Parts: sequence; structure tokens; C-alpha cells
Amino acid sequence: MTRPIEYIERLAALLIRPRKEFQGLHIDPAFEREPDPNTWHADQRDAFADPRMQRLRECIELDTDCRSSVLSELATYHSEDQKTAYQKCIHWEELSVQEWSSADRSTTSGLQEFYDSVASWKYDLAWYAYLQTTGHAFPQAIAVLRFLEARGISGALLDFGSGIGLNAQFFKRSSFDVTIADVSRPLLTYAAWRLQRHGDAVSIIDLNCMELPTATFDVITAFDVLVHVPDFDLTAKQLHATLKSNGWLFANFDTRAHHEASSWHLHNNEFDLDRRLKRAGFVKRHVVGGFLACYQRVEANTLSQSIRNGWENVAAPSLTIGSVMRRVRWPSPSRLRKLLAFMLGRGSFRS
Repeated sequence: MTRPIEYIERLAALLIRPRKEFQGLHIDPAFEREPDPNTWHADQRDAFADPRMQRLRECIELDTDCRSSVLSELATYHSEDQKTAYQKCIHWEELSVQEWSSADRSTTSGLQEFYDSVASWKYDLAWYAYLQTTGHAFPQAIAVLRFLEARGISGALLDFGSGIGLNAQFFKRSSFDVTIADVSRPLLTYAAWRLQRHGDAVSIIDLNCMELPTATFDVITAFDVLVHVPDFDLTAKQLHATLKSNGWLFANFDTRAHHEASSWHLHNNEFDLDRRLKRAGFVKRHVVGGFLACYQRVEANTLSQSIRNGWENVAAPSLTIGSVMRRVRWPSPSRLRKLLAFMLGRGSFRS
């Protein structure tokens, strides 16, 4: 006999789309259909069609195409063959789980050891760079550049959590004065190696032993990184301090449900992170592609900012409800039939 709690859990699974837990294998465009631009957000269509997509490809290519260049660089750097590099690109998440599970990550030192030794993320980020050139991933740097140029914004740019340095390359070749910063030495070392090979000179900050300068940057990009920082509020204050007055921060929050393949996603509430950024002295002005927020720096200790923060606290419950509503499986004829069958005890619901 089904217990009441089991019935409630089944009904919730029927009505609410579960939070994303993990990514799974990387796709290989060689075995996929051509992506349909009609299914993309308008910002992705515009970015992919932008002539500067060729610039992004050139940031990846050396003597061959993007795919071959990615695999060649990884293989050369790690002294392995390209078949091995390819398998690590596709199965990067499995490798990350192994790296994470090799030690206790519940302590500050354990987490830092992970960032100091992680190798799988190089393969993930390199393959993701390739996917952007085929239309199978969002070309964030191009979309952000379009936003900045439309507003006449240029100058010094910090790529915070710079990964393999692709975005730094792109903005450097787009006339920005670029600095990269990361806490992961394996990623920072690989990025520096790549940038030198490609002839792109940028400044480098190792966040383990160097501090961010004060009031230096006009723009900060923090793509897919802030969910991985353990002390979010301290990081938000540091980013605020290193931006010039009215500077811009571009950040997204890839929060996940608890799963072994999302253990390094340290935060699970994107609305809470958004509020905490605002509390540190940022105002959200725009959202690129439906997920990448554009924040502008303001003075944190002003009356207007206090009013904004107060409103955010009042609105917090409705935003939480909104986060759930985005996951609601809204009625369709087939879903209604399945719901009726479920309520009558004649079947189970699978979306």
C-alpha cells in the first residue's frame, strides 16, 4: 500500500520539474544534428551570427580547425595522444567526481587541494570552447562584447575564474586591457601556457598569493564561477572593491541539486546569491541570454542602495516562489491525461 508521503512525493515529481543535478557526457558535434537557431535565445542567435564569431574561432585555432586544435593542445600539454584527450573531454565529469572523491572536501584545506589538483576542468572548458563555435553552447564572450559596445564601454577587464583563458583571449583581441585571475593553479598554468602559444599577452593574478587591486577594472567577467567560491560574501566585496565606479560585472549562478557530480557547486539558491551580490553594492541592469546577469557597481553604503536592499528582502519570498514556478510542468493535453490516470491510480507519471 502506498504511504501518504510516497503519494505526495510522486505528485510533486509529477507537477514540479526537478532541479538539474549533473551535466553528464559532453556531446560531440560530429555525431549530433545541426543545432536549430530557432530554439535559441535571441542573444545566442545574434552572437553566433556576429562576424566576431570568427575571432572566437581564431582564439582556439592554431594550424588546424577548432576541434583538432583543442585536442592537439590538450594532448601536447599533458604528453598524451589525442584519442586519450578526446575521451577525457567527453567524460570530464566522471573524472571530476573521481578527483573530488579522492579526499575530504568538507574543509577549507580539502577544497583548496581540489582546486590545486583538478585536471578534468581543463578538458571540460576546452571542449566547451569548441562547442561554442559549432552552435552547441552559448558564446558568452561575444554576447557580452555586444552589450558593452552598444554602451560604449571599454578599458580594463578582469576575467575572474579565467579557466583556460579563452574569454581573456577574445577580449584582448577586442581591444580590452585584460587580466586573468584564478584560484586553481592547474587552470591558471594551462591558461598562461595557451595564451603564450597564441601570442596573447595578459596580466595574471594567482588568487592564492596575490590580492585584487583596488578600483582598477571597468569590467569583470565571472562566467560559471561564483557557485564554486566558498566565501561568497567576501568574494562579492572583493569584486566590488576592484571595480571602478559604475563598473560592470557579468555573472551567472549555475546552481545544482545535490548529486555526486555537482559537489563542487557549493551554493544551491541562485536568488540568494543574486541578493547577496546586490547587498555588496551591485545593481542588476540587464540579463544576457536569459541567464547571464549584468550588474553595475554602485556605492554600497548609500540611502538609495539601502532602499534597494530593503525591497529585495521584502520581495525575497515571491522570488523564491518564482524559482519554483519556473520549474512547474504546466498543463498540456498529454500531461493532463497522465495526471488524470495518476489521480485515479491507473498509472505513473513520466514526463
